[in-house]
This record gives sequence, C-alpha cells and structure tokens, in this order.
Amino acid sequence: MFSLKPPRPSFRSYLLPPAQTDDKITSEPKIKKLEPVLLPGEIVVNEVSFVRKCIATDTSQYDLWGKLICSNFKISFITDDPMPLQKFHYRNLLLGEHDVPLTCIEQIVTVNDHKRKQKVLGPNQKLKFNPTELIIYCKDFRIVRFRFDESGPESAKKVCLAIAHYSQPTDLQLLFAFEYVGKKYHNSEALIHEL
Repeated sequence: MFSLKPPRPSFRSYLLPPAQTDDKITSEPKIKKLEPVLLPGEIVVNEVSFVRKCIATDTSQYDLWGKLICSNFKISFITDDPMPLQKFHYRNLLLGEHDVPLTCIEQIVTVNDHKRKQKVLGPNQKLKFNPTELIIYCKDFRIVRFRFDESGPESAKKVCLAIAHYSQPTDLQLLFAFEYVGKKYHNSEALIHEL
C-alpha cells in the first residue's frame, strides 16, 4: 500500500560541497593543465599566462600564480595553487572559485607602475601604455586585482582591452546569454517550421 522509498528531492542546488578525493590511492603526482571550464557556446576571447592574483592588500604572501582568461561570458583565473583554508567551501556549478561574470563588472582600471599612470577602461577605448596591474571593481562589491609582472606586456594589454570590450557591450544583444539563447531559439524555431 505505502511506498517505502523516500521521495526524490525536487530542489537542485547550484552550490555543492566539493567532491571528496582520495589522494592515497594514486602515488603519481597530479599534473593539471591550466584550461578553463567553459559552458556550451562559450568561447575564449583572449588569455595571458604568468599572472599573479593579489589576495591580500598588505602582503604578497598569499598571492596566486596562474593564467587569466577572458571569454565571452566571464573572466577566469586558473591556478594550481590551493586557496588558503576557509571554514565553508562550496563549489558553484556555473562559475569557478576565481571566475567573474562579465556582467558583474562595474569598472576596469589599468595601472602602469613604471610610468605612474592609471586609466579607467571603457568599451572601444585605446590603451597607450602596457599595464602592470589590472583592478576590477565588481557590482557585488568585490575588488579583484591582477599583476602582470612576469607576463608579456602586449598580451597583458590585449586581455585588458578584451575584458573592457566584452564587459560593456554597446548592444545588450551581444551579451553571452542573449547570443547563445538566440542561437538555440532560432535553431529550434527552424526545426518547427520544417515539420
């Protein structure tokens, strides 16, 4: 009469605890390729290696080294370095720990320490100096800092301009979500008309 099976949960969380891994099973060291995790339809626009993400403002002790990637949806910082211990650690299914969606960016500031210049970047602007630092002010009150001390000056300049271009598009239809959904919608609409 009564089912003994528990009901299936209908709620899906986008924040999950990290999967447990057993490091004792494999004796070989893990070699991790610094590649981004992309959503369907997301493409890498520009990237720069040997970037330092500044974690603390007063010291460089906790800074992380890795690769900064700009896609048509987000900025990803990919690193092999573990993060400092946190009390609660959850993983987002859409964004990584060091990802910033382009629509979350409020202001982009590039800095050159040698020339003592800084510039607030907007869409379709030119950058006359090679940046040594990128500061991103987010709409959710985060401030993310990247240093380009060891990376090539031209590649740092290109990634800064790409972030400025894709984070503040002139037309909202150029944003990733509109573009991707538009392609899916028009493809399914064409299939319906064929039937």
